[in-house]
Amino acid sequence: MLDYTGVKCPVCGVPFRQADDVVVCPQCGAPYHRACYQQEGKCIFDSLHEAGKEWEPPAPPKAQEPSAEIKDQECPVCGTLNAHSALFCNRCGTSLLGGPSQGRGDAPPYTPGQGAPPQRNAYGGVVPPFAFDPMGGVSPAEPLDEGVTFGDVSKLVKQNTAYYMPVFRYIKQTGCNKFNVSAFLFSGAWMLYRKQYKYGAIVTGLMFCIYLCYLCVTVFISSPVLLGLMEQVGMDASQGFNPTNEQMLAMTQLLAQDPMLYLQISLPLLCLAAMLAVMIVVGVRGNKMYLRHCVRTVRQAKSLGDPGGQAAALEASGGVNTAIAVCMFVCYFLLVNVVPLLL
Repeated sequence: MLDYTGVKCPVCGVPFRQADDVVVCPQCGAPYHRACYQQEGKCIFDSLHEAGKEWEPPAPPKAQEPSAEIKDQECPVCGTLNAHSALFCNRCGTSLLGGPSQGRGDAPPYTPGQGAPPQRNAYGGVVPPFAFDPMGGVSPAEPLDEGVTFGDVSKLVKQNTAYYMPVFRYIKQTGCNKFNVSAFLFSGAWMLYRKQYKYGAIVTGLMFCIYLCYLCVTVFISSPVLLGLMEQVGMDASQGFNPTNEQMLAMTQLLAQDPMLYLQISLPLLCLAAMLAVMIVVGVRGNKMYLRHCVRTVRQAKSLGDPGGQAAALEASGGVNTAIAVCMFVCYFLLVNVVPLLL
């Protein structure tokens, strides 16, 4: 009997081992695990039978091209050897960061007839059950814009690339935005945190001005008008706003006689609505604005020409600014808790 060790079963794709129970088709000579052959009930190479040809084992893979750099990083998904300094597999794009390399040979052997065979990708490698892909399923070599790849942009984004890379690809393919909850909640602070200093400063300044307007109209316009209405209908302001039905009806009549009073009372709500509108715009447009910022920054870095200068520029412009996030939190705390006391 021929030695089929290392040859893949045409049904399950698992290489034969010396201890496996192998059966051979009497017509074409194709080998199978006995369990796989019983599962199919026949040889799957009908075309060989009709042509009167014999099955031949696949040709061995071609040797990889020699490289000046040692290739000792094995991809945990497809098993390809990559350069020592590579961050991603040059064949399937899987990240090479993290724990020790695990190739196809490290997967536990599969015994036919005992459950489903292990899941394998298009390259024949075993797919880890809980693999984390920092690119979110996007290939680093895939072009994002003219002269810019997703791998280039990931070096600039750094933190949370598993979220931003698929979002950037969605924007590129559809032209539509995806809502960013962090951008909605923190607006200008999120932009500054992501080093979009120009627009971050504009949005932060706008939100600050609107909030100051809210405090001013509340203290100097809305509250005095409301207190005046309460006095006119006989309410005690020291007891809080708890009108009776008659007092509420009287206040409604006074507001109907002078609509300007109603507008003055509603000014704080209008300021809050303006702040909410800015937050919604930033939440809707945030990802697309960040995408344009990343593409523009990568192009500026590439214009330097020198690879060392490019890497230094991306390192300085990329990632996040944690210090400014802490500073924004402190300023927000003071603005909400201290400024109202001064007014």
